Amino acid sequence: MKSFFKAFENQKKQKADTKILEPPETPTFPVSFEIDTNRVYVKSTLHYTEDLVEKKVTTGHNKTVYFLYLEPLSDTKDMHEYFYSKLRKIRSDENLHRTLSDMDSARLVHLSDAISEILSGKSLVLIENTDYCYLLSTTSVIHRDVGEPDNEQVIRGSHSGFVENLSVNLQLVRNLISHPSLVVKYTTLGEVSKTKSAVIYMDGRADPIVVEEIHRRLKKIKVDKLMNSGIIEEYMEDNIYSLFPQFITTERADRTALNLIDGRVIILTDGDPTALVLPVTFFSFFQSTDDYNSRWVAGNFYRLIRVISFLLAVTLPGIYIAIITYHYEIIPFGMTFVIKDAVEHIPYPPLVEALFMELTLELIREAGIRLPTPIGQTIGIVGGLVIGDAVVNAGFISSIMIIVVALTAISSFVVPVHEMSMAMRLLRYPIMIMASLLGFVGIVFCLTVYLIHLCKLTSIGKPFFYPFAPFDWKGLMNRFVRLPHTVEVKNEQKEGKNNHSSSS
Repeated sequence: MKSFFKAFENQKKQKADTKILEPPETPTFPVSFEIDTNRVYVKSTLHYTEDLVEKKVTTGHNKTVYFLYLEPLSDTKDMHEYFYSKLRKIRSDENLHRTLSDMDSARLVHLSDAISEILSGKSLVLIENTDYCYLLSTTSVIHRDVGEPDNEQVIRGSHSGFVENLSVNLQLVRNLISHPSLVVKYTTLGEVSKTKSAVIYMDGRADPIVVEEIHRRLKKIKVDKLMNSGIIEEYMEDNIYSLFPQFITTERADRTALNLIDGRVIILTDGDPTALVLPVTFFSFFQSTDDYNSRWVAGNFYRLIRVISFLLAVTLPGIYIAIITYHYEIIPFGMTFVIKDAVEHIPYPPLVEALFMELTLELIREAGIRLPTPIGQTIGIVGGLVIGDAVVNAGFISSIMIIVVALTAISSFVVPVHEMSMAMRLLRYPIMIMASLLGFVGIVFCLTVYLIHLCKLTSIGKPFFYPFAPFDWKGLMNRFVRLPHTVEVKNEQKEGKNNHSSSS
């Protein structure tokens, strides 16, 4: 055990000693007066890719201009209809530069700076006998319609969700928060993919230390893989070996806006409709947008149901195994013979019975996700009804175990965040094994280890099990309990008055 904890300590030290790696510097290449030299440089840098289009245009005063762009990324229709015809009517150098400057363009003196812009869909304009070039915004934008995310549906409230386009997602957030303190910081991630990402926060509400730490960790990401929120999440986590997710992922724009107003930081990635919310606490995973759109009593009730479902999903199979194996005496007298008849002919221990059913359920779940929707429903019916009924009639599994596994599966789907549902499915296996070895003592031991781990866990340096560790009564009322909106307003007004009176 000592060597195990020592390995963790050494890893933390290595993390602290890791220096921030700066991106490699690209050799600069100034724009040459020889237009052919510039063309060869661009083509050779892009390895003579065949989707690089080179279009020659001669102006009205016999000036040669070359357009270079990547055909799949650029809007070629606008270029043919607008740019080419306009340039052919130009009669002087002064008009040529004025026309290009009036367009949505940028002037560059280093051709090396234009390569990354061509890869993002812009068009390079080379003019003969000039030592500079222009970049035109001709990016072709493809995105799907804004719709409600399938995995985060609500009964009441906004039904708009993020798409794969970063600009559209930022527009959705800006539409919900029209405040000057909303700050967006862009960064590029991925050595090969060069994925554009945005760090969003509200200045004055977000902790500046957290914002600085997030930027520091983002600079440390040096991978060749295609960047998405899952890779960023692993690089941002304080403890990558924990089973508990330390950040919330959401595709809902309104949930993102609410977290921004609460002082959290959001990371959006181009090409991924998922927003990463950080830092969060353990109880943030049990909150839903519906809580704030329904009456406060109903909101608190369903929030409590989610916490109970977490406990059921994690402990119910273990409790069944412990009762059947060691604590048969706690079963009420009227149920003793019923349960005894159900389990006495099962040919193996309750642990094997539970593991068989849990793994079967995981197989059905995975098969249902991978298959098309009509076939996935068939797999659910076959797995849930046919296989369940067959194994009970064959005497392989008791009918009580079928009830336990069904309740466990339903409870694991109640939590609104998918990452926490996956963690719940993994957390129950150690409890099942310890329950088969030590009974209730084993369950208590496992839960104690989980509780200690939660108390020590942090999310971007913030306590993950807040407001219980450290205990904060005011935080408990604000975070765990859904108070009426009018009560929150009254408290804020009261605090505002107190601050005003103290300052005056």
